[in-house]
Amino acid sequence: MHDVDHDTPKAPRAPRGTADPQYLKYAGAGLQFASTFLACGALGWWLDGKLGTEPWLMIAGILLGAAGAMYSLVRRLG
Repeated sequence: MHDVDHDTPKAPRAPRGTADPQYLKYAGAGLQFASTFLACGALGWWLDGKLGTEPWLMIAGILLGAAGAMYSLVRRLG
């Protein structure tokens, strides 16, 4: 038979049907990272079309979005 140690404390589990808060923290951070990156790139692409500066503002938007998203990710998870 199996010996079971009933004295060992176990980590509390989330009720069935609910998500683990740590999981949600990381999922939200990933979605925020991607949306910031894409939004800044799309804004640069739109401005390039209006101002005729292709592809420079899109590249600047992507770089700015990546830097902002990385900063936010480090602050949120650090």
